[in-house]
Amino acid sequence: MFVHAHPDDEAIFTGGTMVRLAQAGHRVVLVVATGGELGESPDGDRDAARLARRRRRETQAAARLLGVARLVMLDHRDSGMAGDPANDAPGSFWSADAELAAKALAGVAQEEGAAALVGYDDRGIYGHPDHVQVHRVTRRAAEIAGVPTVYGATVDREHLHFVETHLVEEAVLTGDLGLVRSHIGVATVDVTTTVDVRGALADKRAAMAAHASQIPESASALMLPDDHFADVYGWEWYVRSGPAGPLDEL
Repeated sequence: MFVHAHPDDEAIFTGGTMVRLAQAGHRVVLVVATGGELGESPDGDRDAARLARRRRRETQAAARLLGVARLVMLDHRDSGMAGDPANDAPGSFWSADAELAAKALAGVAQEEGAAALVGYDDRGIYGHPDHVQVHRVTRRAAEIAGVPTVYGATVDREHLHFVETHLVEEAVLTGDLGLVRSHIGVATVDVTTTVDVRGALADKRAAMAAHASQIPESASALMLPDDHFADVYGWEWYVRSGPAGPLDEL
């Protein structure tokens, strides 16, 4: 069961892993915490509810491409970047009671008999409040549901030392040239599980493109030629807690 903060996170960070798990016969469940109302607004449309509805449709399309058997939208509000007043707005995921959110998530895990949960590393990859909350809530949900294996999706910033543009880098506008000098993700030594998803890149790329409101055809990722796309997005990284699980089998 994969738990993500916003629509499109599933495709960017774990899309290839999801495809490979589905191909191997696993039932893949995707839980998305927020509607992504504070994402990019196509055509200058600032209607948050309309954007959330569009992003829900995009997530449904991406989920089909990734082999997801069940999609659960928790419908918390997007909390915005750290320091945004939206962090503490009523209904935001960041302001939600983490224990109650974990119990709700644990209920889904128990219904599914989940073998493992996938959230984010302890910094939420790049510090977004909703990503950090996913980390906290997923870890607690695993405890409640008795799921022994938890993976934190991350980015190996040293492996991507050559990268000058990555969707996560652009999201936080750090200004670093190359992820190795940033605080995004983790160092190579902290990665426990690396999944080669180069054989699933057609599906991953299509799933990313399905989120056209946030990743249009003109986005840096989709403009990359196939070989460069594989260099940047052909591996997915995790920090595992507990015994080896389904992702390690890949």
